[in-house]
Amino acid sequence: MDTIHLGAAPGTTWTLSPHDAEDHLRARFPGLQTWNERAPASGKEYVTFQVDLDGESRRGSYFERGHLILDDGDADLWAETAAWFLALLPPDARTVAMIDSNPDSVRTVPPGADTTQVREILQSLFGIE
Repeated sequence: MDTIHLGAAPGTTWTLSPHDAEDHLRARFPGLQTWNERAPASGKEYVTFQVDLDGESRRGSYFERGHLILDDGDADLWAETAAWFLALLPPDARTVAMIDSNPDSVRTVPPGADTTQVREILQSLFGIE
């Protein structure tokens, strides 16, 4: 288990607001719990959410302008959610991915990546071929 980071590629931002992200997450995950917060250092607004996946409670956060964090999971657990979320972005949105345990390894996620592509990219970060 690890924390997955999906972010706007350097030099780009995502236009999805935390409020809009929260609305989309609520539509996808009935029973979702959310908290709206502001990062003390940057002042950026973000939404933290908690959802049941595979019978366990999982958390994530979305920060304005382009950073999705998916906690305590792996490629198989989060790939579908990550691909769904990225599909909410404009078709030309540039994205990079990394995991906490291997921050020096960053992968590019192509615009329009489907669940299979996202899973393969995440698996490569986890060292799974």
